[in-house]
Amino acid sequence: MKDWKYGRIEDKKRVLSHFIFLVCFLSFSSWWKHAYPQSQSTLEASYRRADALYQGGQYQQAVEKYEQIARSIHNGAVYYNLGNAYFRLGNRGKAILNYERAKRLMPRDKDTNFNLKVAKARNVDSFDLVKPLSGFSLLYGALRPNEIVWIGLIPYWIATISLIVIQFIQNHRFQRALRYIVLIGGIGWLFSLLVLGLKIREINLPYAIVITNQVTVRSEPDLGSETIALPLHEGTKIQLQEERNDWVKIYLPDENSGWLSADTVEKI
Repeated sequence: MKDWKYGRIEDKKRVLSHFIFLVCFLSFSSWWKHAYPQSQSTLEASYRRADALYQGGQYQQAVEKYEQIARSIHNGAVYYNLGNAYFRLGNRGKAILNYERAKRLMPRDKDTNFNLKVAKARNVDSFDLVKPLSGFSLLYGALRPNEIVWIGLIPYWIATISLIVIQFIQNHRFQRALRYIVLIGGIGWLFSLLVLGLKIREINLPYAIVITNQVTVRSEPDLGSETIALPLHEGTKIQLQEERNDWVKIYLPDENSGWLSADTVEKI
């Protein structure tokens, strides 16, 4: 009787666990379909089609395909190829926009950095209206966020393993040395978290690219307001401060700011 009762309880547990798994699986499937409306195979087919169009010189059609893919996934290679297609069409603003997007995801990619440099060399404006980053950002500028995470895991695991070993040894001198390692590892891990936060903040800075041939900088979000700076031209990188209706407020040198029509720029 006891064995039979125990078996019934186990059956109930098994049914309950299967039910929970099914709910989780259906929830995940629903989220996956929402987050990734196209299957991987469909995206790969679209990517190959876009590449074929580009290789065949059909740059406008390639742009349309790449743009369609970019709406589904954020991929450095897609943005890079999209930038190339726009550059071939003579649309330098959109080319620089997508090279900048590719650079965020592939900061050390030589082709992306080279093509971005070539495209910017053709800009009318030889400057970008962005606040300079601190010198400290040079330490992590070439790293991706996931790379910073992996680097930060090294001191974390060293500290964790050292902390575990301390519990099983009796040598006080060795314990003292391991405590120093735990302290150093903990500091290294916290430092990596700080760097990761700064990297994410840098990535999320509201940068944009001028995508029209020329745009006027005004003192107020009004077409009748005063012009306060020289016109900006296609391809110039700017830093946004505020958005208001159909206008964006941008950073200007000497702690000044100005307003541009929102349809003349596009966020990176």
